[in-house]
Amino acid sequence: MKPRFRPLLAAIVAMTFWQTAFLAEAGKAGRHLGPEVAREQSAHAREVSIAPFTLNGVALVQDRGKNELADFKSPATRLCPPFCVQPAAVAGVTTIQVEDFVRLAPEINVGRILIVDMRTPDWYAQGTLPGAINIPYSDLIGPEATVKATLRRLEGKDVIGFCNGWWCSQSPTALNALIQMKYPGKLHYFRGGSQDWHDAGLPFSIPMP
Repeated sequence: MKPRFRPLLAAIVAMTFWQTAFLAEAGKAGRHLGPEVAREQSAHAREVSIAPFTLNGVALVQDRGKNELADFKSPATRLCPPFCVQPAAVAGVTTIQVEDFVRLAPEINVGRILIVDMRTPDWYAQGTLPGAINIPYSDLIGPEATVKATLRRLEGKDVIGFCNGWWCSQSPTALNALIQMKYPGKLHYFRGGSQDWHDAGLPFSIPMP
């Protein structure tokens, strides 16, 4: 085996555990996260004030009155497992919060940073962050050919990875895979994901088919 492929193979082997664990977990039904956990985890996004800004050509203004999506109204009703509170950080990755998009927008807008929606395509199609591309977490822990094709799409650029929120394990799984593969770009973990985006009153975009 050529040396340059060894990190990729090692990452695929390591991520097999994550994939198996996630699928096994998804087959179970746990306890509700509950209102106390939901209030604690959502408090920041529900209170933060964000100045209007432009992201990938879309003008964004906070409006909590209009941004009410059923999928994110009641995180307290999520069952753990499979939907458990995620760790605050991923080793080797910078955790960001929803207001950090204002600071990072200039680099995002010129294409230096990619916003990567790591959810499954059905979720992505329903609405995502403006300009986000869809790379499902499974594409980074799947067959070697799929992983290599996915890495080509990322082009070594800096990445902001997210999924449905602080209760979703898909983006941490994908970001861990990139770390294992020694991905060259800087990695950011938007832990709050779609849940925080919703709770902060920011609009989603419907991607072009």
